[in-house]
This record gives sequence, C-alpha cells and structure tokens, in this order.
Amino acid sequence: MKPLLHLSVLLFSLSLHAQTISGKVTDEKKNSAEFASVLLLKSADSTLVKSVLTDISGKYAFNNTAAGNYLIAVSMIGYLKSYTPVRVDNKDITIPDIHINPAGSVLKEVNITAKRPFLEQRPDKLVVNVEGSATAAGSTALEVLQKVPGLIVSNDKITMIGKGSPVILIDGRASQYTDITQVLKDVSASNIDKIEVIGNPGAKYDAAGGAVINIILKRNANLGTNGSVSLSGGMGLYNRDKDFVDRNFYRLNPSININHRKGKINSFGGYSYFQRNQYDRSTFSRIIDGKELVQENYSPGDGNTHNFNVGMDYYADKKNTVGFIFRGMVREGLREAENNTNELDGAGGPLIGSFQTLNTTNSKRNNFSGNVNWKHSFDTLGTDLNMDLDYSNFHIKNNSTINTTEGSTNYINNQLIDNPVQFAVLKIDYTRYLGKNASLESGVKSSMATINNYLTYTRGGIVDPNRTTDFKYLENVNALYTSFQHKLNKWEFKGGLRAEQTIANGEQANDEVLDRNYIQLFPSLFVTRAISSKLSAVIQYSRRVNRPSFQQQNPFIEYIDSLTYTQGNPRLKPETADQYKLSITYENQPFFALSYNNKHDVIFDNAPKQDGKLTYTTAENLGISDNFAAELNFPIKLGSKISGYGGNQVIYNRYQADYLGGTYKQDKWNWLAYWQVNYKPTSSFSFEVSGYYLTKFLNEFITIDNLGSLNFAVQKTILNKKGKLSLNVNDILFSDKVSAVIQYREIDLHFKQYYESRNARLSFSYSFGNQKLKAARTRKTASEDEAGRVKDK
Repeated sequence: MKPLLHLSVLLFSLSLHAQTISGKVTDEKKNSAEFASVLLLKSADSTLVKSVLTDISGKYAFNNTAAGNYLIAVSMIGYLKSYTPVRVDNKDITIPDIHINPAGSVLKEVNITAKRPFLEQRPDKLVVNVEGSATAAGSTALEVLQKVPGLIVSNDKITMIGKGSPVILIDGRASQYTDITQVLKDVSASNIDKIEVIGNPGAKYDAAGGAVINIILKRNANLGTNGSVSLSGGMGLYNRDKDFVDRNFYRLNPSININHRKGKINSFGGYSYFQRNQYDRSTFSRIIDGKELVQENYSPGDGNTHNFNVGMDYYADKKNTVGFIFRGMVREGLREAENNTNELDGAGGPLIGSFQTLNTTNSKRNNFSGNVNWKHSFDTLGTDLNMDLDYSNFHIKNNSTINTTEGSTNYINNQLIDNPVQFAVLKIDYTRYLGKNASLESGVKSSMATINNYLTYTRGGIVDPNRTTDFKYLENVNALYTSFQHKLNKWEFKGGLRAEQTIANGEQANDEVLDRNYIQLFPSLFVTRAISSKLSAVIQYSRRVNRPSFQQQNPFIEYIDSLTYTQGNPRLKPETADQYKLSITYENQPFFALSYNNKHDVIFDNAPKQDGKLTYTTAENLGISDNFAAELNFPIKLGSKISGYGGNQVIYNRYQADYLGGTYKQDKWNWLAYWQVNYKPTSSFSFEVSGYYLTKFLNEFITIDNLGSLNFAVQKTILNKKGKLSLNVNDILFSDKVSAVIQYREIDLHFKQYYESRNARLSFSYSFGNQKLKAARTRKTASEDEAGRVKDK
C-alpha cells in the first residue's frame, strides 16, 4: 500500500495552488454551445497560451494558469467570434456565460471523406484498420485475425512469428470467457473497428505474454440515440464424399448495439446471438514398438452463444466522470467425436486389430463481470487519474461420455470437469503531461484469482482415483510501473520500467503441490527518429514473461480421444524473453523491419511423451529458443480504383532442449507472404482479394507443412450509405490444412488436421440515429490481462 499512498500524496499536492479559469458558452437561444473552440490569449500581443473545446454542457476550463491579463476568444462554425478580457490573480476565476451570435451568412456544409490506410505503423504498435474491409463482413474475430500480417491462425490456435501465443484483449480487456479462442469465434467482425498489434508492449501493459493484440470494437460516435443492427448467415462449402462429412454446416449471427447520450448521462448496451455448427477432421499415424496405429477422427459440433453488455457513464462535472459496465456471456455446446483406430503390423502392414471410440461432450460455459470506474481530469491537456475496480466470475462445465468398442467388448467411461473461477482486480493509472512534448505515466495494479478444478473420471460407473483430481489454485499479482515519453526535434523517446510480484499456491487433494513468491523487473524502450518528412526509423526493446496458465499447472489428466490425453504440470516456471526490433516506416506504414527474440526456460506447451500405446502431451520448461525475422511490406496502388498492400517475412526458428534422455536441437528457415487488394469501380461497390502463404516451418517439436488461404469478397453500400450488403468466400482453395510430424527419440507421429475453413457468408448491417458527434468512452477495465491466462484445453 505504500506506493499507492505515495501516489495519492503526489496527486493531491499537484492539485494545490492552481489558478483555474472556467465558464460556459451559450448560443443565441441560450442553449449550450457544444464543442466550441475556446482560446486563451495574452492580451499584450494575442499569442496563444492554451486551447480547449467546450463539453456537451458548453463548459470549458483552463487550469494551472499564471497570473496576468488575458483574452478569451470563442469561435464556432456559423457564429461570430467573441472576445472577453480577464485578469488572473492568485485565485480561481469563474467567467460569466459567453454568448455567441450567428454570422450573417453561413457557408454550405462541406463533407470530407478520408479512408484510413489498412496498415498504420505507430512507434510502439501496428494498427490494422479493419472497418470497411469487405472480407471481414460476416466473419468472426478469429477469422479477421487470419488477415493480420505476422499472425498465423491454424486449427483455432493463434501464434505470432517468433513470439508464440499473444495476449488477446478486446477493447483493452481480455476475454469475458475463459476460452479466448471460443470468444473470438463468437465475436462478430462487423463490430470491429481496428486491431492493434503490439509486438513489444511497454511498461503500461502486464508483462505476461510475448505480444499483445488489442481488438477495438466500433463505437457509435454521436449524441442522442443511435446504434446499429446486423444479420449475417453462412454455410460451409465442401464435397460430402471427398471431405467425409455427413451434414450441412452453417452459422447465424444477429446483433444490435444502442447508445444514448443526453446531458450528463451516456448509456449504452448491446446483445448478440451466435449459432454455429462446424466440424474438424484429423488423421494420426503413430509408430510404436514396430507397429503402426492409424486413427481417423471426425468431430462435428453445435454451439450457441448469447453475449450482452450494458453500461453508463455519468459526467459529474468538468473534471470527474464515473461509470459502470456489466457484461455477460452464456454458451452451450455439443460435440460428438468419432474415432476409428486400426493397428497394423509395421508401417502399412497387415491389419492386426481395430476399435472405435465415441466421445460425446456437453459443455456449458458462462461469464458475468462487473466494473466500476472513475476518471478525474486535472487539466485540459490530458493530466488524468483513472481508477478501476473489476470482478469477474467464470464457470466451465464439460461432461464427456467415452464409449470404446473393440470386437464384441464395450467400455464406457465418463469424464466430468467443473471449473469455477473468480477474479478481483484494482487498477490505478496516472498520466501527467509535462509540456506539449513530454508526458509521464505511472500506475499500480493488484489482482486476486481463485480457481477450482474438479475432474471426476469413472470407468464403468466406478470412480478411478488415479485420474480423478481436485486442484485448487490461488494467485496474487501486484504491479507498479512508470514510463516517460519525450519528443525532441526529430527524435521521440519512450522508456519504462514495470515491477511485478507473483504469489501462487496450488493444492491437490489437500496436499500442497505449488508454492511460489517472486518479484521480476521488466524494462522497455522505444526510440523513433524522423529521417525525412515520410521516412522514420524505430528501435524497440522490451523484456516479457510468459507465466504458466492456470490449466497448464493443473496436474489432472484430460482425455482427448482413446489414445491421446493432456496432463498439467505444477512444476512449471515462468518463461522470460528479450525482444528487439528495428523498423523503417514510410508515411507511418510498415516498410522494412528486422526483429530478434530470445527466450529462456521456454514453456513447450505440447511436449510429447509415450505411455505404452498412449501418446500424451504436457507443458515443460525446456531449454532456449531464438527467432529472427526480416520483413518487407509494400503498398499496392494502380490508378484511383485499385489499392491494397502486400508483404513478405523471412523467418528463422531455433530450439535447443534436453528432453527424454536426449538433446533436441532443431532449426529451420521459412517464408511468409500475405496480401490484400481492393478494387472499387464505383463509390458504392468494392471487391477484395486477400490471402497468405506460409512455407514449412518449425514450432517446438512439430514440423508443419506449407499452409495457405485465398479469400474473395464483394460489398455494396445501400440505403443512403447507412446499410452494407456483403458476400464473401473464405479459403477458396481449401488449402488451410495442417499436415505435420513429430519425430524425436521413440516418438514418431504424423498427423493431418482440417476444419470447415471454406465457407460462404452473406451479411447485412444498418446504422441508425445521429452519426456525427462524440462517442461514449471506451473503457479499459482492470482485469483485462489476467482473464487471458485462463485457457480451456
């Protein structure tokens, strides 16, 4: 609490002895003049001292003003300028209401429309402007991430080149649901404005994760009542005989969002329903003791999800805003997996025996979370204090019936998972501007997590004590950070330091299996140098940590099929990484970059082991890994109607680990290409082609063959540009399929996996209400980083 006390004393002292000029601007009807420009000028020579905009109540304020004589100049489109003299002494001043009058003649309104580039490179992040992309319509957030340069999305797993699995935030907040992949499947891309890819996060972000991806949802930018509705539907495109499927696969996603602003109150809410059935198919071939086990898995499933949120912001006065947000997600699903296994005498030899396993899983998952927040503005320059208190309750229940038939013998086993999780987080952030070219950020954060994992495994109705477990996990993470940013001529510097204390305890059947208490420091540095008016160079460094997830440390066994299971490891240590990047930008768009990432105590998420005929994976700290990448991006511009971007990355991965009595030492180069081309023949029609191609690459123990995808979309604006109709086809060539191999020591495993990636979607969206003025606040709540560490395997 001492850092928090010191911060409070500092903030209190900064608010003393400040002379404030405040007042209100009204129009000819004595109504509030919203967003009028108010300038504070020196009366002697009319030089500008400060400038602000009036708020929705017509109020303005100049803080920290030195004694002297000034003029207050007020201007607004369609109105005459107004000048008011004011004398400032050592006390606050309230100016009588300033009335502005209409000009004698008013110019006609001029509408200027500008399209944001698809990619924008900032000093510390890459911004991908998704809104307006035709291929995004009707898709999910997970499918949109497939189009982001440098990300690989395959079989529902998201990885970033050289950085592993990134932390996923939605509006600065991690998943409202414990399975982040499932969340991304259930979030409609029509609600996404842009995506921030933060390869080397600064001190403000939690140190966990190699990178951060922040998905920013659209916000209605207006006063009054406004909102949007959308409806999308789609179906898989496949050959039933060739692709071995037995039904149609489709999706349906209606949604509505409403925002209302009046006076000091802004209220908002939204609801969406997502129904989808899908499948995945996989083939596994294992060589064990000279015999080959060949598995064919077909796993169709259905799921429906309800998402909702409601919230309110109250603008108490010119300095204080308070608000709350309540969110929820409820999902139910059914998956029926069929596994057929043949045992052969040698690779491709005669059949020895066979058996079949049916795994039927019913799942129920929900999350309810609440957030209360307060923002205090010390001045109009951006010196702010933000406080958030957040509580989240997650609950996952999976009930699996595993029915195995071998000849005339039948075995029925059952696996029941009950996983309640609670989070409580307090976060305080303070930002102070030190002149127009410098700023200071600091903050504290404390989170408490309680996770219970109950797994009951029965054989023929009898509880198996060796596979039944009760694992309880408690974690407390306390953090303190500070960062400083300064711009000097052609240079811009941003450096920070974050300190985190982690306290973790784990119990299994009342026996302590985990007890940790450690402190880590995480520095970060970003330097930007303007080379010319269009070219800039950026150097980035950050130290990151990948803490074991709650499920990775859970020692229970979870069966995937009859021959495959996963098992947690409570002995896992955190993985640390040093990340470096040098990049050249052209007009704030990525052009050329070199990056290097070095990891220690690397967590191999799927370290393979053999247990008789069973193959299982577990997370292990194994050795080191190095990654190098060279990146070249280029814009595509042909005339006024064809635009887009393309890019290439040359990537090198190296792993070294002592494992299973031997040394695993592998490295590999590979190449990644990506593109997006837009053709706009008229102002209301657009066509878009996008895709990627990745050559054979190395991921831990797995060597994965070539991957690729090609997508096409057409979009038309209708209903006075308030509506959009989109049709798109994803993975036209049905090439987004994984073919991989693991060969190490006695493990010899080949597998292929694919899912319903080729599909067609039709989507309609419509915006209603006032679409011109200011939006609701976008809140970044306190628990955004912890929730992402809860994974559902």
